Amino acid sequence: MSIRDCLRSIFAFNTIPTTILLVFVYAAIFSAVLVTDNLPPVPRDARGLDLDQAWWDLHQVSARPHPFNSHANDLVRDFILERLGNVAERYPHIAIDYDVVSNASWASGTLSTHPRAIYQEGNNILVKIQGTDPAFQESGGYLLSAHYDSVSTAPGTTDDSMGIVTLLQMVEYFAKNRPKRVVVFNFNNNEESGLNGAHAFLEHPWADISDVFLNLEGAAAGGRPAMFRATNIAPLFSWTSNHVPHPHANVIFADSFSRGVIRSATDYSVYEEAGLNGLDFAFYKGRSRYHTWYDSIPGMEGGKKALWAMMEATHGASLALANDDAVHAQPLPRQERPVYFELFGAALVVFSLEAMFITNVVLLSTGPILLLLLAYSKHIVRLSRRIRSGYSAQPNGSGVQENLANGERILATLKTCGAGFWCSTKFWVALAISIGLQAALIAGYVNLNPFILHSQPFLVFASALSLAYLSTVLVVSFPCNVCGTVLAPEQQKLSVLLQLYVFTWVLLVFSTVVLRSAEIGGTYFITAWNLCALLGCIAALAEATTNACGFEEAEDGSETYIGPARYQAISTEEDGDGQQSSHRIVEDPEPTETTPLVPREHSRIQSSDEGQGAIGWWILQFLLVVPLPVILVFHISITLLGAMNQTLTDGNSPASTYGAVSLLALLLVLPMSPFSINAHRWLTLLILAVFVLSTVYTWVAFPFSQQSPLKIYFVQSVNLSTSGTGIEHATTALTGPKYFLARHIIPELPSAFGNSVACRDALDKVGLHTCTWEVEPEMAPSPGGKGTAWDGDMPWVSHHQNRTGSNSAQITVQGLNTRFCTLSFTNRRISKFTVAGDGDQGLQKGYDIPALGLSEIQLWSRDFGNQFVVSVEWKDEDVLEGELDDGLKGRVSCGWDEYERATVGGGRSGGKIPSLEEVIQFLPEWAVVSKSTPALFSAEIAFEV
Repeated sequence: MSIRDCLRSIFAFNTIPTTILLVFVYAAIFSAVLVTDNLPPVPRDARGLDLDQAWWDLHQVSARPHPFNSHANDLVRDFILERLGNVAERYPHIAIDYDVVSNASWASGTLSTHPRAIYQEGNNILVKIQGTDPAFQESGGYLLSAHYDSVSTAPGTTDDSMGIVTLLQMVEYFAKNRPKRVVVFNFNNNEESGLNGAHAFLEHPWADISDVFLNLEGAAAGGRPAMFRATNIAPLFSWTSNHVPHPHANVIFADSFSRGVIRSATDYSVYEEAGLNGLDFAFYKGRSRYHTWYDSIPGMEGGKKALWAMMEATHGASLALANDDAVHAQPLPRQERPVYFELFGAALVVFSLEAMFITNVVLLSTGPILLLLLAYSKHIVRLSRRIRSGYSAQPNGSGVQENLANGERILATLKTCGAGFWCSTKFWVALAISIGLQAALIAGYVNLNPFILHSQPFLVFASALSLAYLSTVLVVSFPCNVCGTVLAPEQQKLSVLLQLYVFTWVLLVFSTVVLRSAEIGGTYFITAWNLCALLGCIAALAEATTNACGFEEAEDGSETYIGPARYQAISTEEDGDGQQSSHRIVEDPEPTETTPLVPREHSRIQSSDEGQGAIGWWILQFLLVVPLPVILVFHISITLLGAMNQTLTDGNSPASTYGAVSLLALLLVLPMSPFSINAHRWLTLLILAVFVLSTVYTWVAFPFSQQSPLKIYFVQSVNLSTSGTGIEHATTALTGPKYFLARHIIPELPSAFGNSVACRDALDKVGLHTCTWEVEPEMAPSPGGKGTAWDGDMPWVSHHQNRTGSNSAQITVQGLNTRFCTLSFTNRRISKFTVAGDGDQGLQKGYDIPALGLSEIQLWSRDFGNQFVVSVEWKDEDVLEGELDDGLKGRVSCGWDEYERATVGGGRSGGKIPSLEEVIQFLPEWAVVSKSTPALFSAEIAFEV
């Protein structure tokens, strides 16, 4: 065997080389993305930060649940003030303000059928570090923000104690290394009940100093944090690898927020609405532990490495945001909205939406024209020239007519085969079959085991991915049998590659439309994919031209090639020498173990060695077409799997969630389709086994575990007598998947034994149900707590109301040992309200009462047992349907969040909530409880003016 033959056997477009390259590239990409998606190690150089001190601080801040409406919250506040005081006393350029002055009122949920307003008395802890540049003493500063409250059912280690201790470290860092600009820190309180602390901050004078911000948050329970959102492109440059060693970010998160796929909110939204530019940085993995007892130091994912990941990124970005003028651009026009994504945790790619739009338009317009010119101009000119010459090998020109006739017949065969229906449509058939099978797979998951994605996301993804491979390869590798001949693999590859380009072109049209109409940047991978497909087609057409896509004859005239197909001369007619000349077709060799998946026993065309083209053409095409789209899509796949696999218990639609998994799996397989013609049958059998095993297991396995628990939502309420001291009746409510509530959880609770349990669709969690039942009065908690025990004569809720005008009233409400009360209106909508202590500042700008009016006013005080005095007005037309009197009816309620199993300190502790204790006691090990409303427990009384 010659060296050329040896090289050809290794690098030619045959089964073994193609399969090896395919497996190697996909395995390398998958491995690299998965490895870099893990938390990076903690370096020896902590860059001026003290990780050990931060870890100790984390133990103090997240020692217990500390919601705003709890005495434990005051303990965390005192700890933060003490830590900051120790730093400030050593550095005169640091100022601390414990803000007990700023109050705020605003309307929320304006698009809801039950819009509400919120009044917040703030108690944020603010720090200001004066910069070295006098030009930025009063403006142009940098805001760092995190909230120090938790929910009532979680210690809040990730949400948001890690953000708090990171801010403490940054205060110490900037104290020792004064920045160029002013840096303001907002340790805000009561974020969990409606971003209330950020709203209160806007009323403080220091809110006007900064023009850019970084918000630290936790939307899960550890793991690798991600930069969720950016207001515009300028602050994003602080997140590049020049500043952040291991950037993790993707515009997919921002698109999910803007389109309502992610329904939660962070303080980022408040700062953005106030006109600041900035970033939202948060944990997102382990959603089932979020807002539960597992959001703790033992339960968090990653431990010290997770904390360091937040500290390291915050430190790097903060150095740029506090010192670099380029990231402090003023609010920029629409074209500067950003598109961004990371590559292997090592680089952040950033460009504007407008740049992406222009690139899309250029590709859409020039790509097809370029391919048409390459495909037809040179090819047709060359064929026409050689046909006109008659392909004569005779010096005297004899036999020209015969050769011309042969050439015309071969050209007609080429045109017919090139336009063969199956060969020109099999990619689309494969796509249609793949979509249909993925739809069937989705239906199987939704109907048989809808929550299995919760605990087995990678097995579900493996099932969808293997099915996408099987459906694509089995169809695309089926040979093109046209006009009684089978096109060679190179011709089929070119045909499928062109169809793939058309598919990406159609996707690019869609991407361009949604980019311009909805500013969706997450389709950036389509732009890259279309470009890669275009380059691959150019290389394939170049290969076809180089390898004589028209006619080439052997020197003796005995052989002719149409692309890679070889025709040999046989005797049929006598020429001038008494010989006969025509063409015959050489049969394919017998299939062997190394032949492609679909055998070609009936082929009438054989690919010759010369017909396989120059060595390496197909490898170049593969490297142009496959790796980059697969890298981009797999990055998105791993990010979304970590973010959305446990959102079904939050109320996300199973069909849309599994649909996203199937779509990503299909997009990962399609780039290989032109080359899957030569996929080895053993690889296909292996992937078939993966599909069968992963699908069967995920269809029958139990969906929850102690590591990935089912999260259910708890609330208890009582209706009080008119005196506020007696209980008319008490109820417990749990929200979650109806099947698991009804079959596994509620039947195990003693308070539900023999009681009527009513279940209905949950109001704010699509797909979930809320089940309620009455409990005995002794199952109601004491609102007083240990230090202020309720003796039965003290009213839980005190209220008084009087008419102040024909369309106005004043309502006074006070709750025992609580910071939170609510006014709900049942027969009218409120068009205006004020709270005593709020002054004349009115509602915050941009948060006006909607024309529909208000159905609820939430009242939050910085002190326990505060009395709220609320003045309300309504319009005559604001009366609701069916209500005829001119009065005002509603309910006044107060809530309690204090729930702790041990004494907090100072002789005060949270009161027991017997119903919650019961739920925790009898929950199966694969379930965990979280809060359902702003208060764990509420008591209410009806009122009428």
